[in-house]
Amino acid sequence: MPATILCADVDRHLFKILEKAFGDAGYRAIPAHDGEQALAIVSEEAPALVVLDITIPKRDGFSVLEAIRKLDGPASQTPVLLTSASRITPQYEERAGQLGAQAMLAKPVALADLLAKVKQHVKKGAPASGRGARRRDGQMEGDLSEIGFAHLLHHLHGLRATGVMMISSGKQKKAIQLRDGYPTGVKSNLVNECLGNHLVRTGKLSAEALEESISRMKKGEGLQGQILLAMDVISEDEISAALRNQAEEKLYEIFEWKRGSFKLEIGGRLKRGNTLALETSPANVILEGVRYWTPRDRVDAFLARNGHRPVRRNESPFYRFQEVDLSAIEQSLVAGLDGSRTLEELVGEDEPMRRTFFGLAAAELVELGGEPIEAAAAAPEPARAASAATDPRPPRPAANQPEEDRRLRAELAAMAERLRGKSYFEMLQVSEDAPASRIDAAYERLARTAHPDRYNNASKALRQLAAEVFQLLTRAHDTLVDPKRRKEYEGERKKGQRTAVEQAKNQRAIQAEVEFQHGEALLRQRDYERALAHFARARDASPREGEYLAHYAWCFYLCNPDNATVVQEALAHMKRAVKLARDQEKPYLFLGRLCKVVGDTSRAEQMFTRAVQIRPDCVEAMRELRLINMRKDKGRGLIGKLLRR
Repeated sequence: MPATILCADVDRHLFKILEKAFGDAGYRAIPAHDGEQALAIVSEEAPALVVLDITIPKRDGFSVLEAIRKLDGPASQTPVLLTSASRITPQYEERAGQLGAQAMLAKPVALADLLAKVKQHVKKGAPASGRGARRRDGQMEGDLSEIGFAHLLHHLHGLRATGVMMISSGKQKKAIQLRDGYPTGVKSNLVNECLGNHLVRTGKLSAEALEESISRMKKGEGLQGQILLAMDVISEDEISAALRNQAEEKLYEIFEWKRGSFKLEIGGRLKRGNTLALETSPANVILEGVRYWTPRDRVDAFLARNGHRPVRRNESPFYRFQEVDLSAIEQSLVAGLDGSRTLEELVGEDEPMRRTFFGLAAAELVELGGEPIEAAAAAPEPARAASAATDPRPPRPAANQPEEDRRLRAELAAMAERLRGKSYFEMLQVSEDAPASRIDAAYERLARTAHPDRYNNASKALRQLAAEVFQLLTRAHDTLVDPKRRKEYEGERKKGQRTAVEQAKNQRAIQAEVEFQHGEALLRQRDYERALAHFARARDASPREGEYLAHYAWCFYLCNPDNATVVQEALAHMKRAVKLARDQEKPYLFLGRLCKVVGDTSRAEQMFTRAVQIRPDCVEAMRELRLINMRKDKGRGLIGKLLRR
């Protein structure tokens, strides 16, 4: 029999995800949604391990753990992992240690970290059987009637799941690429969601041009976007915007689905999908999906079950600093949430407000107190909340995304460089006699800049750097706002001692990013030799970062473009860079250009196409594709072009 893990948490949606994750790892998960129930299960079933939230109702987690330690027999020694969505204070850590907790984990807990802790403290039994989750090798499966898409997306983000999630409802099938729980790609089997139909629906393309493009696709002349560019019926910018909107529409339409199934292939990769270059946090994706796509009856059912529950703002830094689009009124309401008002009092019959708070609750930007009522049976399939023919969301203003990327990267790198080797007071830019209120304000300003979700579309190195900076700022804040820890910290400083944190473990990552940014600036100025030196230092500091290696290889070629040996060496470096950075468009763009240099036009076209798939607003790759198609047309001659038209 597989080892049993008791998941004691009020969040039923989270259990559905953990049940499947633990089942896939060879365990059997069972739930408890209040403290009394959790204690009874430990007493009767003696699970191999308990994952216990400290804010569980009826009897809080510490009280449950204290009672477990007083049980008779082996049950008193049950391993317990405590979890908390709020700030873990020294008092929490001290009490957890006194009660013999194996660990105290801050939510959200990355799935890999949680499984590692479970493996550390449980002797895994036989592979999971039919009980609990349905298990397949490397897969987790579930039902959308048990957990809606909004909650599913939120928890996969919190668990940092990476892989391909297959979702189906009747004949509709979609696949979503997840990276650390963030949707980065999508694919659909719905004909009306193809690029050409999307352009016709939005008035960017005529029906005649669509038919012509389909005819040419059948002849094997390329992808539809490339063909439309070659036909000169749409511009690069219009194609980029259409690819972006098309991918987002494929994702948001899933919020409408009431029933269906999902299956997560852990570690899987999506082939030939549309890349989602979402410039927003996962919380905002959920909020937008709920506001404009989720069926009204699902929102009403949520309010009916939870309207009596008090609402407060989630103080967890990870959730609190996710950027979301709220009106001034909504921002004011959320800022003042302290648990004194119920959900129904806040939203009343105002449907936009009801949708907003459903989205905020699904993304855990707000927390619901009290006890939830058991979910009602699924309602009949409602009418679609939004027509597939139009996008109900308000259009976002166009942005110079590459420039914005550079600004964010520079801002984060400058912050990371400034934090290196500094005291906690210097990190937060406050005086040593600053009160807690000033420390809170300084931390909030800096933490918003460093929040990892702002860098979802960046390189792996930059995402890791953001996570490290965010954790460092949070540690500094948590130390200085707690009187006891602050006194201890100040005492250590006076003695000239430095903590391991203050020694800036991420120095190499910071230096690599700074060198890379210097190189980028010089590359734009066409100062290739100086840029190459900076890219070389970035590559040496982070040798497995494909983006750094790709820029080094491209600059290496530009310094000696007429040397055949240099070209071949640059190609070898670039091919390795593509393998290291499969989710970045620049390595594919540069590799395509090098393929053109050696006369491999077919391979170059594939690389430029992949760059556009990864980043629809990569106009450089789009222009390269247009040039290739123009040369193809020129090669066919006037008679061929006339016959084709």
